[in-house]
Amino acid sequence: MPNAQLVSQYRHARRTHESALVELVPLLRQMAIETLVDVLHKSTAIEALGELNEDWVPTLRVQRVLGADSAVLFDVETSHPDRSVEDAVDAVNVEYLDVLIELTGDEYMGRVTID
Repeated sequence: MPNAQLVSQYRHARRTHESALVELVPLLRQMAIETLVDVLHKSTAIEALGELNEDWVPTLRVQRVLGADSAVLFDVETSHPDRSVEDAVDAVNVEYLDVLIELTGDEYMGRVTID
């Protein structure tokens, strides 16, 4: 059985971790949107799909990017003629959304909207 000092250190680390997540999750969401705003200026929401890949690693991928009026600015099924949009979507998938799903567990599994 762990001693009292170890239990106390563990509880402190858990509180610190949970507090950091409360700050980090909204930042990841905002950074994802703002990265897309750079190339799709009217972006306001991301429709994404969280699932386990073939290696059982959770991934969160952009499916569509929407504007304020729910206009579809990007759709993964039809892609986009501007390579910079494709590059931004790829960056958002790996740099922000994969980190988001890694940190939050199953909260972002399935179809989700990030705005």
